[in-house]
Amino acid sequence: MNLVDVLLNTDVSKILKEETKRIEIKRLSKVLDKKFEIEIKPIPAKRYTEIQSISVDVDSKTKNTNVNLYKMQMLTLCDGIKTPNFADENLLKHFNAFTPMDLFNKLFLAGEIADISNEIGKLSGYDNQKNKKDIEEVKN
Repeated sequence: MNLVDVLLNTDVSKILKEETKRIEIKRLSKVLDKKFEIEIKPIPAKRYTEIQSISVDVDSKTKNTNVNLYKMQMLTLCDGIKTPNFADENLLKHFNAFTPMDLFNKLFLAGEIADISNEIGKLSGYDNQKNKKDIEEVKN
């Protein structure tokens, strides 16, 4: 049986099923004395590309490009966190935040933001460790 036949005989819902993952933010669990978990989901390819494009700043004079990592990580969190709903008006108001990004800045440390963003990336098909190994193999 070739690959096309395998795909034709596959239950499409199995392939399209959204994989999620729960992540505990241990520092917040300790502070709140209650397990603080978020549920993350993959970001669709088109949206991930949009986030990457939005996060590149081009200097109009020199035409040099700079990746705004902060913006890319924040947008990744906005799209990749399934629960809790950080856009909840009552939650934003309680923390005196205007947007989920403001709330992320108040709740999470820089390293936690990077870790969450990386985990969302992995669910979305990006594997930083594998990519680093591939680059090292090519260098050697």
